[in-house]
Amino acid sequence: MTTQRSRLPLVCALLLPLLVSLPGCELLESLAKNVENPPTVQASSLALTKRPSVNQLAAYYCPTVITDPLLRLLCTVTLGSPPPRSLLSFQFGIHLDITNPNNTPVPALDVLLALRLFEGQQSEALGAICLSMCGAADPSCTGQAKPGACVSSQTDIRTLNDFQARIPQLITDLVTGRAEQELRKSTIAAGGNIQLDLAFVLGIDQALSVFEKVAVGFVTDLLNGKTPTLAVPVQAEGSVFFEIQPVGRFGVGYGPLRTTWNIDQTVLN
Repeated sequence: MTTQRSRLPLVCALLLPLLVSLPGCELLESLAKNVENPPTVQASSLALTKRPSVNQLAAYYCPTVITDPLLRLLCTVTLGSPPPRSLLSFQFGIHLDITNPNNTPVPALDVLLALRLFEGQQSEALGAICLSMCGAADPSCTGQAKPGACVSSQTDIRTLNDFQARIPQLITDLVTGRAEQELRKSTIAAGGNIQLDLAFVLGIDQALSVFEKVAVGFVTDLLNGKTPTLAVPVQAEGSVFFEIQPVGRFGVGYGPLRTTWNIDQTVLN
């Protein structure tokens, strides 16, 4: 990567004092190679793991988005009573494969994920979340972003500041369960590889506000006896941030990863 290579003179300047006290240049060469050849990050499996059915969404939105009084009378008769909001939650997962090509371990600091729903449409919505990885010495770590997380001075790496238009809490949190175990994969061994399987929750209020913008179409179809599928174009991208002392932090980007979430009459839970 051009940015990492351009940092090598800075790396040398930072480490020059060490050459006075250390025999040889092994440390300098090793750390410089880590920055020149950063870990690689591959993303996949941007899949819905929990969602309501299109019928449940239609029953929820019908009394709100249908303005015709006669059609509105059909909401409860045709679609049933609006379901409780607790049944309308969304969860999705992403898989990150991180490989360290260097001969020294590299600590992983933070993971940034940005999710764009209805990409390219008038209803487009952006969410972003920053996680801090957990070390073995931090048993209380939950992944909550630490001060200064997901930022970098690199100009070609996406940071949290690049997603200022994000909807707050569109991505609210990690799904509990294996999350703590995944977040403790915080060091990539020399020549090693780790795989992170992370699952996230969409904030119910924020997600329902986004889907309301396209609800008229599938609600009307169901009232007319059709069986629609709500297709949601999705894009994800982000960065994983690493640190080499005394060089400092640097980021490696991943994505964009594109897929379509198809919400039909089945329920995922």
